[in-house]
Amino acid sequence: METNLSTDIRPGTYTIDPARSTCRLLATHAFGLKPVTATMAVRGGTVTVDVDADRCTASASLDAATFRSDDARRDRDITGKRFLDAAHHPVIAFRSTRREGRRILGALSVRGVSSDVALEVAGCVPTVDGHLITASCVVDRVVAGVPGGRGIIARPVRITLEVCLIAA
Repeated sequence: METNLSTDIRPGTYTIDPARSTCRLLATHAFGLKPVTATMAVRGGTVTVDVDADRCTASASLDAATFRSDDARRDRDITGKRFLDAAHHPVIAFRSTRREGRRILGALSVRGVSSDVALEVAGCVPTVDGHLITASCVVDRVVAGVPGGRGIIARPVRITLEVCLIAA
């Protein structure tokens, strides 16, 4: 069953509830020996739904310093200067540019570098006070501004977002 976002969510402006939203990341070592899963905290964002798909917008931000995997040393490395440089670039941001059916196209900003990304919306479930949206994409981390670790970490990173939208 395909979800039509423009009819499943009433037009209006919604805010992202950081406490009920998650960002999961999946990458592999360059040789594919071990998958690495991690999370990052969602800082917030807004989604504007309009009956005209061209007028729908979305923005969200992640806290780069909250990268967490199963290895504290890896977490320090990833949030450090060589990778995310969270001390100088604390926010990873997304801003939509247009919507094509279930895809939300936009710009991802990491370490001051902007790259194109296409989020594929997988689900929209009503909650007591809003909606839970699930979307994912694959990002080439080098194109997105994270060049460190060549030969150690593969370039594609799968990002899965679950964001809880609450009417503003």
